Amino acid sequence: MRLPVIDFLRGYSIFTIVIFHLFQLFPLDGLAAKAINFGGSGVHVFILCSGFGLCLSQLGKPLNYLQFLKKRFSKIYFPYIIIVLISAAVPLMYDYSDRIMATLSHILLFKMFNERWIGSLGYQLWFLSMIVQFYAVFPMLFKWVTKYRWKSVIISLIISLLWATLVWYLGKSDLRIWNSFFLQYLWEFVLGMMLAIKFKENPSYIKIPAVKYLIVLAIIGIALVGISGIKGGIFKLYNDIPSLMGYLSLALLVYTIGTKITFINNFFLYTNQFSYEWYLVHTLVFITTFYVGQQVLPLAITGLLALVLSYLVAIGYHRLLKKYLYSKL
Repeated sequence: MRLPVIDFLRGYSIFTIVIFHLFQLFPLDGLAAKAINFGGSGVHVFILCSGFGLCLSQLGKPLNYLQFLKKRFSKIYFPYIIIVLISAAVPLMYDYSDRIMATLSHILLFKMFNERWIGSLGYQLWFLSMIVQFYAVFPMLFKWVTKYRWKSVIISLIISLLWATLVWYLGKSDLRIWNSFFLQYLWEFVLGMMLAIKFKENPSYIKIPAVKYLIVLAIIGIALVGISGIKGGIFKLYNDIPSLMGYLSLALLVYTIGTKITFINNFFLYTNQFSYEWYLVHTLVFITTFYVGQQVLPLAITGLLALVLSYLVAIGYHRLLKKYLYSKL
C-alpha cells in the first residue's frame, strides 16, 4: 500500500535540498544567502516520510531486528559506499592527506561521531549517519510507538527539545555530530510512524488540509523560521517545528496545484523513484562540473548544466543499482 502524496513529498523535498546545495555554490550574500536555507528544510519532511514508510512496511510485513537491519542497511549502505569510494578517488573532494581515514570513517560508520569526517567526501552525506542511527533503534521505536501511539509523539517532541537545549547549553550548536544526532529529529520520525499507523487502520485518515489553511500555516512557519534564522543560537535549534510546518504546508500547496497541473506532480513522483541516488551523487557532480565549467562557461549556465547532469547521473545510477543490486536483495 502506497500513498501518492508521500512519494510526492519525498521527491519534492530531495529536489529542494539539491537546489539549496546548488545555490550554495553561487556567491550569494545577505538575504539571498539566508533565504536559500529554506530549501534545506526539506530534510524535515524527508525524515517524516522515512518514519512513515518504514513503519508502514513493518506493519505490512513484520521483520525481526536482524532481518530489518539486513534489509535496510544493504539497501542504503552499498549504494552509499560506492559513491564514497568514487568521491575518494576525485582529488577535488577531499584533502589527500586525510583521504584514507575519511573513507574508512564512512565504510566503518564512525564518521557520525567525529566532526572532522562527518561531512567529508560530500557534506550532504551527514544525513546517512542520522538515518543509520534511526535504523539502529527503529525496531525498539516501532514497539514503543505502536504501544503508546500519540503519547509517544508528545514524549519524543519533549526529548527532541531537551536534546536541542543540551546541545545549546554545551556550546555544540554548530557541530554537525551534535545538532544532527537522531534525537534532534526524533519527534518528526515518530510523527511519521504514527501517521502510518493511522493510515494503516483507516486510509481515509490522511487528508490534505484546505488551501486556505495551508497558506496560513506556510506563512506562519516561514516567518518563524526567518526570525529564528536572524536570531540564531538556541532559536535556530528550536526552529524544526516551524520549519516542518512551513515547508510541509508549502509542499502540500504545490501538490494541490499539481492535481490540476498534472505535470508538476508527475515530475516529483518520477523524481522520487531515484531520490536517494540523486541525493548521493549530486554533490560529486556539482563540484566536478563547477570546476570544469567555470573555466569556459558563465556561472548560471554552469549551474544549470550541473543540475541537469546530476539528475541524469542519478537516473543512470538508479538503473544500474536496480539491475545489479536491488533485484538481488
